[in-house]
Amino acid sequence: MQKHFLLGCCYYPEHWERASMRQDMERIKGLGFNVVRMGEFSWSMYEKEEGKYDFSLLREAVETAEALSINVILGTPTAAPPKWLIDKHPEVLTQNENGVTMHHGARQHHNHTSEIYLSYCAKITEEMAKAFCDCKNVIGWQIDNEINCHRPESRSDADDKAYRKWLEKKYGDIESLNRSWGNRFWSLEYNDFSQVECPKPCPAYKNPAALTDYYLFLSDAAVNYAAVQAKMIRQYYPDAFITHNGYFNNLDYQKLTRECLDFLSYDSYPAFQEKKGKGLGRNQAYKLSRTRGCSDPFMIMEQQAGPGGQLSYQLPTPLPGQIRLWTYQSIGHGATGVIYFRYRTALFGAEQLWYGIFDHDEEENERSREIRQVAEELSRLGDLFLQERLHNQVGIYQDYHNQCADQAESFAGNDQWEIFMALNRRNLQADFVYDPSEFEKYKVMILPHITVADETLVRAVEDYAKKGGVVILSARSGVKDRNVQYYPVTPPCGFRKLAGCRVDWFTMPGDQEKQQIRCMNKTYRVDGYYERLGLENGECFASYTEGYCQGKPAIVKNGNVYYVGFYCRQDAHLYADLAAQYVKTRDPIDQDVEQLALGSHLLLLNHSDREIPYACYDHITQSELNALPPYGVALVKPE
Repeated sequence: MQKHFLLGCCYYPEHWERASMRQDMERIKGLGFNVVRMGEFSWSMYEKEEGKYDFSLLREAVETAEALSINVILGTPTAAPPKWLIDKHPEVLTQNENGVTMHHGARQHHNHTSEIYLSYCAKITEEMAKAFCDCKNVIGWQIDNEINCHRPESRSDADDKAYRKWLEKKYGDIESLNRSWGNRFWSLEYNDFSQVECPKPCPAYKNPAALTDYYLFLSDAAVNYAAVQAKMIRQYYPDAFITHNGYFNNLDYQKLTRECLDFLSYDSYPAFQEKKGKGLGRNQAYKLSRTRGCSDPFMIMEQQAGPGGQLSYQLPTPLPGQIRLWTYQSIGHGATGVIYFRYRTALFGAEQLWYGIFDHDEEENERSREIRQVAEELSRLGDLFLQERLHNQVGIYQDYHNQCADQAESFAGNDQWEIFMALNRRNLQADFVYDPSEFEKYKVMILPHITVADETLVRAVEDYAKKGGVVILSARSGVKDRNVQYYPVTPPCGFRKLAGCRVDWFTMPGDQEKQQIRCMNKTYRVDGYYERLGLENGECFASYTEGYCQGKPAIVKNGNVYYVGFYCRQDAHLYADLAAQYVKTRDPIDQDVEQLALGSHLLLLNHSDREIPYACYDHITQSELNALPPYGVALVKPE
């Protein structure tokens, strides 16, 4: 169990004059921080020539931090290989779908599959671990940085070779692959694994089974890439934690965490949402919860501290109170440590517009004062958040195999995000659940867009329902096997008995068609896809109100199991209304106030730019409040 809450910032000693290091560290300490993250992205400094290592600047920074009782998290520099490595081994470069090579000049220009590159990653990680293994203030390591952030796919020769090897291990022989992919369709059969390539541009739609396997392969390649580095760190740092900062595409974070990490971290930049509208930073709850689903507890390895931006864009500057609000939002959703990006804004490079706590001038500003306030508050209360945790009663089943299949066959869209946010706005906080053995922790389990379902999953859902758990299945549930081939039976296939219905008819509504349902004395809009359901051992719980399906079942209830025969991105609060029949909720204070029940406390987060009347005693500021100020936060003990 973590002993103390970690609060700090990212610091890059290589970006500043060596003579300013002590002053920088003293200012970091003066902000109230107890940890810094350093080291990622500096491979060219650590190894200017192959095999000649120099960690002296970083070593000085670590020792300076130690003298001030500041802990350190070191990052491996593998996201940015040096030019000499690229020149010597151009085969480590990644290629996009069109075969265009990504060259040296930015970051993440390597692939994850080159045996040559993996060997260099192992070497630099081992040398770095050896160089700092006697530094007692190095408490943790971050592997790489934001894997798959800039290029979630790669199609180099090294990727083709690794993909063939992965497929051969999975299928054993080429005929098994042909059957599993259904390659008789459009004459796609292979005679040998040597003929298989990563998906390339085609004049028509690609095979969804092949695409699904490719996405699964990309994740396994990234996990292996991380494992190579984790293995080296473990040899020299058996007691330090290992983490990685996500959350990006084509990576199974649950598997990454299970096989490589002690816990997962997340990089939180709510201003990407705020750019779309004020108060939309609340939507950051979705990925915070996905991170917690993989790893509870987790850390925020980069928390927004200024107006982020790069050469082609600039995000809005956080308004007074927003950085504090976003920090407590991260903490409320489970973070046991927060590291702000970054100490000071870079004077050069591609992220000159990515502002940190201090601007280019290093002068005090509104943001630095606000963050200092947070640090003062957490010096009193931070450890409380290590014990007072979320214990949610609603789960949303998440399956990486389904994510890949959904990405390959995206015609119907997916309303999972809308469902989660509808629950959040109703104060029905939900956990993402990846392991069916954990279903029993929850009163309600929602399975949205789980098209791929094998017998093991079906049995797990059935067992959960038999024990009294409430199940909400969405349209197209369980229609495919793990090869993403359709089952030759009537939907919802393996879930049919549990759902108490069959699918008699389905459609994608036309652009001008309006469909809705009437349920629990409310009307809900239908969009994307819907099914006309035939009753078997279930009862009609809601009917369609329009067109050909008017009066026909839209939702079927079979005991404590609901089958929702449509998608409803616009009115996903239907799921909140269904769940609220079984889970107690707190009445909303206001539509913009997020409420997080943390043990015996309630954390209130005002995501709006207006004052919201609410009388309470706030344990953070230790004062009586008559209202939540714009972007205000309060920690209360409810009656």
